[in-house]
Amino acid sequence: MIEAFIFIFTGALTGIAAGLFGLGGGLIIVPVVTYSLISFSNIPFDEAILSGISTSLASMVITGAMASYIHTKNKNIDFKIINKFLIGVVFGALLIGFIINIFPGKVLKNFFIIYTFFIAFRIYTEKNNVIKNSTQNNFISNLVGFIISIISGLVGIGGATLFVPLLIRNNIPAKLAIGTSSALGFIIGLGASISIYFSSLYLEVTNNSMFGFVYLPAILFLTMPSLIFVQLSANWLLKISDATVKKLFSSMLLIIGLLMLLN
Repeated sequence: MIEAFIFIFTGALTGIAAGLFGLGGGLIIVPVVTYSLISFSNIPFDEAILSGISTSLASMVITGAMASYIHTKNKNIDFKIINKFLIGVVFGALLIGFIINIFPGKVLKNFFIIYTFFIAFRIYTEKNNVIKNSTQNNFISNLVGFIISIISGLVGIGGATLFVPLLIRNNIPAKLAIGTSSALGFIIGLGASISIYFSSLYLEVTNNSMFGFVYLPAILFLTMPSLIFVQLSANWLLKISDATVKKLFSSMLLIIGLLMLLN
């Protein structure tokens, strides 16, 4: 019962993160599911964090789809930008399932922590310098999309923490960058979830509540509150200034990184 309440609360935070910041919620879901499996199911850390990442990516498909739909209605998605990154993002996402088992759990955890601190610092200190034409070249854009997709899949997130700063630095308004990143995150979550599921068929999973590496109780209790809050927070975004969005975004990343580091 306690675990269910934790997931419901996490689902609400995930919905807010998806609607307000374009995040798939992985920066919240991964540590929560990981330590829930360790605390309530006595799952070894290496398996728990892999399940946390896989569950986050699966959840991202649901929240990402809803967030993308709402951002499309609010005209906060630029499909021309998505097309620039699409091929690289898809290939990177499909590759995740074949490489994620290579990395030990502690490596994934440390990478997760370093990643959150680095991105929080970059966003907070960003001086809005415009990099012209860095997403004009299709090859470069797809290469960037591939790299972001790989990094995002290994951490269990939708890529907004990399796509949003990149687009903002290319003179894309913060709200449009967030909406567009949410759509790219949906693609990463879907592709990575498919590839991880097929890779899990060749490995033994110790928990009966798993579908592949996805922890089903987390998906069940995360989904409904996340769908409710993603609709609310996507509309909140229309009322907040770009500068405030960037500060809130970086502050949230810093808090999550500190919590993961201290545990």
